[in-house]
Amino acid sequence: MDIKSTSIKATLSVLSIAAASLFSVSTSFAATQNEVNVLVSDIEGVDDNLYSASYTRYLDSLQGNSGAYLINPYLQRVSSVSGGYANIDGIDSFSLASTYYLNKEWMLDISGTHSRSDNDFVDTDNTNINVQVGYNVTREWQIGAGLNYARYNADGQFDDIIIDESDNDTAATVFTRYTTVGKSGTGWDLLATYFADDEDAIAASARYFFSPKLSVGSVFSYADAPSGFDDNKTAGIDVDYWFNEQFSIQASYSRNLDSDIDADVANLRATYRF
Repeated sequence: MDIKSTSIKATLSVLSIAAASLFSVSTSFAATQNEVNVLVSDIEGVDDNLYSASYTRYLDSLQGNSGAYLINPYLQRVSSVSGGYANIDGIDSFSLASTYYLNKEWMLDISGTHSRSDNDFVDTDNTNINVQVGYNVTREWQIGAGLNYARYNADGQFDDIIIDESDNDTAATVFTRYTTVGKSGTGWDLLATYFADDEDAIAASARYFFSPKLSVGSVFSYADAPSGFDDNKTAGIDVDYWFNEQFSIQASYSRNLDSDIDADVANLRATYRF
C-alpha cells in the first residue's frame, strides 16, 4: 500500500530528526525505568489516521548491556505499569495495563481498554479487560491461561428508530511463549495464543533477532466466524531497529487475507526509554 498522507510524511521527518539527534547520545549503557511510545497507523478505507501514545513505568531498572533491547523487559523479568490514549475518526480509546513478575516463575498480566464514540445519531462505548497468568517452565519456555471480558453498548436514535443495545462476552485464553534469545541478543522469540469463544481464534507470531538492535517479526491470526460470515485471516510483518538502548523505530504492515475489501494497515512506531 502506498503511504501518501501528509501526516505520515511529517511524522517520518520528525522521527528522522529525532534519530539524528539521538545518535550523538553517549553509547554507554544506561539503566532506564521509563518508556514512551508514539504510533501512527494508516488504515485502508479510513479517511483519518490512527494516532496513539503510551507511557510505561518499569518498577525496576532495565539493563541495556545484555539481551535484546525490544524484549528486555520480558527477558529480565521487570514488572511495569502503563497507560495510553488513541484517537481515530472521533473515537477516543484509553488503556491501562500492568505486568507483575511475582518471582522467576510466575507472571500476572492485567490490561484493559475503553473506547467511546459520539456522533449525531448513535453513541457507542466498548470495554475490554484481559487477565492472564503465566508460568515459566524453564528460562526459555512460558505457558499460561487467562480470561478476556468484552462489553458493548449503543444508545441513540436514527430515523425515528430508538437504539438501545448492550452485549457482553467472556472468552478463555491459553498461550505459550518460547524464546532462544540470550545475553548475546540473538535468536528466536515465538508466541501463540488461542481464544475459546463462539468465534474461536488463534494468533501466532515469530520474531528473529539478528542482534540486540535489529529484529524482524511476522504475525498471523485466524478467527473461525459463525455460519454466514467470512472467516478472518490476517498476516503481517515488521522491522524493529534500536539506534541505541534508548531509541527505536518500528515499521510494520498487515493485510486481511480473506476479505474482498482492502484492509491494509501500515504502522510507524517510535519508542524512547529514559
